[in-house]
Amino acid sequence: MVRQDEEVAVQKHHHHWKMRLIVAIIMLGLSFIGLVVSDIRQNGAWDYWRVMVPIFAILCLSLSWYLRYKQKIISATTIWHEIVQWLGLGLAVYLISVFVKIGLIGRFEAGLVVLTMLALSIFITGIYIEPTFFVIGILLGLFAAGAALLAAYIYTIMLPLTIGVAALLVWLVRKRF
Repeated sequence: MVRQDEEVAVQKHHHHWKMRLIVAIIMLGLSFIGLVVSDIRQNGAWDYWRVMVPIFAILCLSLSWYLRYKQKIISATTIWHEIVQWLGLGLAVYLISVFVKIGLIGRFEAGLVVLTMLALSIFITGIYIEPTFFVIGILLGLFAAGAALLAAYIYTIMLPLTIGVAALLVWLVRKRF
């Protein structure tokens, strides 16, 4: 009987790291696509990163709620804090869209600002909610810096960095669980 309980516990942990890994790989893939969009069509970065904010919010909230539900530690306060954090980011992106509309900042610059704010939100989510997001937030910040500073070398630096982060996440998640 004890052996069956241990096997069930191992399967549950195995499933948890799979969900973390799936969400992390989706986020890394979408981030790299955003980097390519930013390089090919600078004005397209603005549209792309605005769309990514709710997608990343849904991915973060879904994984967080999934893990908390499985561990039976759902708190209304925690859920409220997570939702408010993402609503705050959404309102900030709306404010930036007002700045773009009135011509205060350009579309490419606005895209970089949204990417930077998205990186910060995911980084903070990694600190308080789920450590997997900590690494993704750092990578998004590096993508923002790379898009701004290293346009000529973007693929030679960021592709290996993305692959390295994906490998690091696989290693960390498997080691931890």
